[in-house]
Amino acid sequence: MMGEGAGKMMIGDVPETDAAGYSLASAEKLLEELKLPPIKRFSEVSGTATHLAIAVHRRWGAMIDLVSVDKNGGFSGQAAEWVAPYISMLEQAGISPAFIRVVTQKQDLGPSQLIANLCGFGDVQRIKGLAPVLRACLVPDGALLSDIRKKSGAYPFYKPYGETTQIGTRDEADEQVHRVVLRVGAAEPAKLAATDVAETPTQDWAEIATELAGKDGFYREGDEHAMLFVKRADTLVVTFDNLDIAMEKREDKRPWGFAFIEKQGWSMLGVTAAGWTWFRDPWVYDQFDALKEQGFFKRFKRVVFYGASMGGYGACAFAAACPGADVVAISPQSTLDKALVPFETRYKTAWGRDFSGKYGDAAQVSGKAGRVTLVYDPYEPLDRGHVDRFSAENVVKLRAPLLGHRLGSSLQQMGILSPIVLTALNGTLTEAEFYQMLRKRKTFGRYQKELFKRAIDKGHPELARRMGRWVLTRGDNRHIRKAMERL
Repeated sequence: MMGEGAGKMMIGDVPETDAAGYSLASAEKLLEELKLPPIKRFSEVSGTATHLAIAVHRRWGAMIDLVSVDKNGGFSGQAAEWVAPYISMLEQAGISPAFIRVVTQKQDLGPSQLIANLCGFGDVQRIKGLAPVLRACLVPDGALLSDIRKKSGAYPFYKPYGETTQIGTRDEADEQVHRVVLRVGAAEPAKLAATDVAETPTQDWAEIATELAGKDGFYREGDEHAMLFVKRADTLVVTFDNLDIAMEKREDKRPWGFAFIEKQGWSMLGVTAAGWTWFRDPWVYDQFDALKEQGFFKRFKRVVFYGASMGGYGACAFAAACPGADVVAISPQSTLDKALVPFETRYKTAWGRDFSGKYGDAAQVSGKAGRVTLVYDPYEPLDRGHVDRFSAENVVKLRAPLLGHRLGSSLQQMGILSPIVLTALNGTLTEAEFYQMLRKRKTFGRYQKELFKRAIDKGHPELARRMGRWVLTRGDNRHIRKAMERL
């Protein structure tokens, strides 16, 4: 249970429990347990936590903002239906109207030490609608109470704002809804103000994608995923990407590899996810099944599935829809099924998803592909654990030592990502060519730093000194220079 009291018994005209499940006693107990700093302003977003608002006011004399937004997080200038009964409840509890403010315009949002989003965004509405409120209201050392439904994408959405801790769970229609507290770090709001976080609406992508598809392509959209097909030449590259990254981190707002693939004149089928889903969605399975049955992939002379990390998993898993297609995956996961990869400690947001079925275990289902090229750092134990699970004869493992999980970024900084990917996608990359291009890492700062650190960690200080002298006589590496001074 998330709050005490199973029913809505009345004490006078005030229900014993509010719509969020709290009684006055349990709300007061929650505030004690959270050990929050003094709250000057409490903001209510979903209209459910009346008893929590009363408890906050009684404890600190806080102002209460009733933030009236629609299901998409928009402001209409008018109070929602829940506002009037909420105010009535507060007044019946003895709270003066002078402490109650109704917010119907975005510009009227103010800093709040505690925000209540219970049975709201991330539960019954899409989580992104909460972005304008969070950006305007969150303060250093503040907190948010929120309900998170499975597959809502709320956990990755909240990650830039601070740390989430689960404080309760409710079961609803064979589905669990978690109640969490998001605690904001002292520096987080300033950092968020400097970056344009998560406010681009999903429908903007639909407009962009429809335009990119043109009359010869198509754009299809599900609840959490979408597909964009751009028709060009008879080579097709199928990519997998997180739409949040495409819309928020890339200036051109294009899916993974779009510009590179366009430059080659190749056709592209881009699969995008609204969050960290690992593409585990029956809608995605059905789309690939339909494309296979319609003979879509047979129109092309060459088909390659391509992605990195979560996208690498997608490329390996969904290549099963096109037997014989090649795969190029950078730092991929094989699955997040804990029974199969008990060593995997990352990506908790997707642990509850179903990784079974014909597109489930990428290490197994990619056995029907043509050549499966995996690029990874063998010194990243979790990445190595996943790659080790790929044991079919069609697998080629290319090691990129000491470049980390995000080795694609390192390869790009070294200027060799494009030639590696180009030759891999067109099917001509050999292991000898890969390792010849990878020799460029010897002058790459990150690689030098990691190699130097490894020598120290392994108890070889003299080897580290010789390497440090070699590096510093050819340029500068701040980490190595500082470490050499200590040595």
